[in-house]
Amino acid sequence: MPLGEIDRPVSSKPSAERDAAAKLYSTIAVHTAEVMNLLPLLNRLARLETEQAPLADIERARRKLTTHLQLANLEVSSIVAEIECEVQRADEVQDRLKHVQTTRTTTQTILGVIFGGLANILSGGISMATRAGDAANIASVVGGTLEVLFGTSANFTKVRQEFNHPHNHLQAFWDGEEKQREFFPPGVWRFLTDPDIRDVEGHSLRDVLVETWNEQGRLGDPGSQEEQRRKALLFGDGGLYDSDDLHVREAMLQQLESSIQLMHQDLETLLREVLLRQALEEDRV
Repeated sequence: MPLGEIDRPVSSKPSAERDAAAKLYSTIAVHTAEVMNLLPLLNRLARLETEQAPLADIERARRKLTTHLQLANLEVSSIVAEIECEVQRADEVQDRLKHVQTTRTTTQTILGVIFGGLANILSGGISMATRAGDAANIASVVGGTLEVLFGTSANFTKVRQEFNHPHNHLQAFWDGEEKQREFFPPGVWRFLTDPDIRDVEGHSLRDVLVETWNEQGRLGDPGSQEEQRRKALLFGDGGLYDSDDLHVREAMLQQLESSIQLMHQDLETLLREVLLRQALEEDRV
């Protein structure tokens, strides 16, 4: 069950109470609380601290907030673990395809060398036995053709394997709001799609990541058939993948995972500030 569905806090009133947290906590901490729908709890705690309310009331509010923060951390860890699982799946299949490709290349290269050598032996034998240049030349041409064919065909033929991913985080991330509910907890999705306070132009992490994928050519040249093929493959339920396609999928999942991992830092910042204020209060007592 998403954190947002558990003991959902009532929204703060649009008054000075809403600014209580901003007076005591950093911008990152307040933004993190807002993203995780915990700002009402943080505002209540800040108001109690400002008014120097009874210690029992402050501790009760603080304990409720820290419990929600722990649950939020578990949500982030859960979605990261899911994506990491998909990364490992793609990596295993990619290794298998690379092994098959390498074996095929080695085998066909050896066959090319063997056929080339046999052709040279045959043409030389024919020349010595019959002194018929045409037959020797024909044998040499055929042998050379087979050598080139076997020596190069493996490098131009990619090994492909069926690889399905009906639970596709990349599809949800690319499509946006329509699919996100099935894959991302509400707080994580807001973190990815709300304007990033660290970005001076107000871009979201999702905007930056999608732009990065396009600039890096992960999907192929814009408007090309390769781009259309890769979009259908990566953002669908699966299909025939080669090693390069799997490498792209793995890299995109790792970049998505890294973006979500940033939530741990922000949640840690908020939790650290809450605990620090608790420690300062205990010192004063």
